[in-house]
Formats: sequence, structure tokens, C-alpha cells
Amino acid sequence: MNGRKIKEMNIKLKKYRDIEKLKNNLENEFLINLEECDSKTRIRIIDFFSGLVFQKGTLKKISKNEYEVIIEV
Repeated sequence: MNGRKIKEMNIKLKKYRDIEKLKNNLENEFLINLEECDSKTRIRIIDFFSGLVFQKGTLKKISKNEYEVIIEV
């Protein structure tokens, strides 16, 4: 994490369309929690965030259902 402090933004997603609700409110660093997603939805959400951080950012698995997302600006 390079000494950075993650802002207290922990997002719990249940369905893929939940991403649409938060696209304008994303911080540069946050956690996503996918424990209530089925496996197909979890894969779609991880694919979405992988694409989001592809050029400038990282997606790091913290636990089985939790990921850290960092978007470089």
C-alpha cells in the first residue's frame, strides 16, 4: 500500500447493478465486500473493477470476499 491510508469507504455489493449506484461516488481508495454475491455475480464485479484499474490502479484481494481498490489519479 506504499504507506497510504485507505479512506473509510467499505462498499457491500449484492448484485452487479449495485455498481451503477455508486459510479459517481467512488473515492480513489476503497474496499469492496462481495460476501453476499453469488459466484457468477462476484466474477462480473471483479472483472468490472479489474478493467477500472487496468491502466492506473490496483485491485488487491484482502480476504475471500473483500478487495482493496486503488485508482491512481
